[in-house]
Amino acid sequence: MNRIRIAIAVLAFIATAGVSPLKGQPPPPQPGGYPAEWDRPVDANTALGAIRRDYQVRRVIVSPADLEDRTPLPLWFRAYLRDGLRELRSTGKYQYPRVAVQIFEWMLTHPNLAVAPAGGRAAARSGAATIAARTAATRTVTTGTNINLSMADERNSESFIALDPNHPQFMTAASNNISGSGRQKQFQSSDSGATWTRSELPLAPGRAFHSDPALAFATDGTAWGATLGINNLGNSVQVQVYKSIDHGVTWSFVATVSTGNNNDKELMWIDTQPTSPFKDNIYVAWDVPGNGMRFSRSTDKGATWSAVMTLSTDGAIGAHLTTGPSGEVYVAWPDTDSRELRIRKSTDGGATFGVAKVIATTTDSFEIAIPAMCSRKALIYLSIGVDRSSGPRKGNVYASWTDLTGTGGDPGCAGVAADANSSVFFSVSTDGGNAWSAPKAVHTDPPRTDQFNQWLDVDADDGTVHVAFVDSRNDAQRKKTHLYYVATHDGGTTWSDETQVTTAETDETAVGADSGNQYGDYNGLAALHGIAFPSWTDRRTGNPGGKEQIFTASVSNSPGSFTLPICRRQPGLCIDLTEMIPGQFTLQCVRRPCLVIDLLPKNCLVKFACPGCAPGGLCPPYYQIALDGLESAWTVGLVGPNGGPIPHQSVATSTGIILSFRPSAKLFKEKQIGNYALTFRLRPAGKIGTKYTVKTKLETSDKPIPKPIAPVH
Repeated sequence: MNRIRIAIAVLAFIATAGVSPLKGQPPPPQPGGYPAEWDRPVDANTALGAIRRDYQVRRVIVSPADLEDRTPLPLWFRAYLRDGLRELRSTGKYQYPRVAVQIFEWMLTHPNLAVAPAGGRAAARSGAATIAARTAATRTVTTGTNINLSMADERNSESFIALDPNHPQFMTAASNNISGSGRQKQFQSSDSGATWTRSELPLAPGRAFHSDPALAFATDGTAWGATLGINNLGNSVQVQVYKSIDHGVTWSFVATVSTGNNNDKELMWIDTQPTSPFKDNIYVAWDVPGNGMRFSRSTDKGATWSAVMTLSTDGAIGAHLTTGPSGEVYVAWPDTDSRELRIRKSTDGGATFGVAKVIATTTDSFEIAIPAMCSRKALIYLSIGVDRSSGPRKGNVYASWTDLTGTGGDPGCAGVAADANSSVFFSVSTDGGNAWSAPKAVHTDPPRTDQFNQWLDVDADDGTVHVAFVDSRNDAQRKKTHLYYVATHDGGTTWSDETQVTTAETDETAVGADSGNQYGDYNGLAALHGIAFPSWTDRRTGNPGGKEQIFTASVSNSPGSFTLPICRRQPGLCIDLTEMIPGQFTLQCVRRPCLVIDLLPKNCLVKFACPGCAPGGLCPPYYQIALDGLESAWTVGLVGPNGGPIPHQSVATSTGIILSFRPSAKLFKEKQIGNYALTFRLRPAGKIGTKYTVKTKLETSDKPIPKPIAPVH
């Protein structure tokens, strides 16, 4: 009842916004130490202007420890938040909700506190061209075109991205849109990320705008989204869930899963493991600022939701959650009080949780002020994933986070020469989250550079761990940034070369940048079938209005097939051979469409002996390759260096094919990888998930197939 009276009183005051304070009566002195740049101009003749005027003329009393929280909010707005959100802490680095900056921005850009009309929809366009691939010791990292998902004269930051695990051509992404319509921006692709359309989440009753996007797909193709729904006074923040039954094109409100009005930084996860006893359970976790971690779940595809469970009462800020191969649920968060990165595990589908375990203890707490992001500051956020593949590291739990390293405190805005810097760290648990390895950086750490806003995902196919992060290594002033990518194929023992994903830099300290949000608190990353799709905040030259936009690109880290043009054009289409021994390999597709790529030089070096081939020379002019075991399930093709078809002859056998072609001396030299490739396309008669063992045999000849070579036994 008291909260209702407060809201009525504020609304009544807004209705009389034209009344001025008594003339000649100066505002009482305010506590010092609040930087002037934290305040922003407000039109006095607006509803927000009336609120500001009221709090400036009254004597504001705050805790002496209020400035321990360096969130860039002016004193009058802090007092306003405390009146509306009575549960806020009065000490520590995390007193005000992280979303308070978004609340302030929405009110500044909608100063009459009226809900804005919905925005429109349009087709997306491509961004800049693909950058050159960078090659690791044994793998080729190929980055696709940088695509601007936003393409609108509005500021977008903080993004998430997800793909349908059973039909990965369907993808969805989302971002904040605070200063525009306020509604969460939604992006959708039905062609593996080549093109995108845009829409917005509808507002639930009583909500004025959204913040903090999260996304996931269920196994039936339903897309789910979570967000913070915030009212126009900024004194009610709720965790809300939406769904889309058309792969993310349109969305409908489902439920509010939180209680109370003081909630922050939610994320969601859906268990899509085929063998999990909790398949399609939907899990949502979030923090109550200063009062710990909360959790709710749905076991009936969103029809009902469990009562809110308290997982901690500490200084939790931000959640991440995931599931393992047997349906085990992990929820992790940073505790700003102890500086511990904590994790709890459930083995009964989220009904109960074990005691909290500690992943690591960070050097810094809550956030790090660095030259590239010294206004909002880089959040010490935690991202986790589990190996759900059938590989040797099945069940491993992985964590990545940003922390301070080097000597001294935060570098701050002017800390170009500071020895301290932010870096991205990684740890692994091989026993279900109980014990964790010593943290180590996932990247090289050039002096006086900063890496931050990392995100992690684990490919369910093979357990590859993908990480993307923002990096200032290319700017001596530590302000201009690019997005970088790394991956590990051995559980974190070694990492591929850091690969620059972006083709243009971003500077969120320059004039015209959104100093309140800058890069936001997190980026997105989704990985499957050897392709990773990061999403990130980008303010490159040429963006509409010079504003922050959300970009994405495909990144493949594979033995090399993805250098073929068709594979770059259709991310998720191509698969490399994974089971290969001399004289035999295995073909398998786990989805349609599917194209298995076999690079021919590997045939000579691995599966075949090349008869009579002198070192450094060519085999005799014609290759005759026998492939036995294809049955009627596969169509075989041959492509050249540019991905185009290569003339060849073929003779069908009862269980396979004999293929003959003449390689070019210029393009096909022994031990050069990637010049020619066999392609295997699954026919309608072929079965998804079935492994086809193909036996191989090679002969060489001076003439095209004079007679079929002997069958393979």
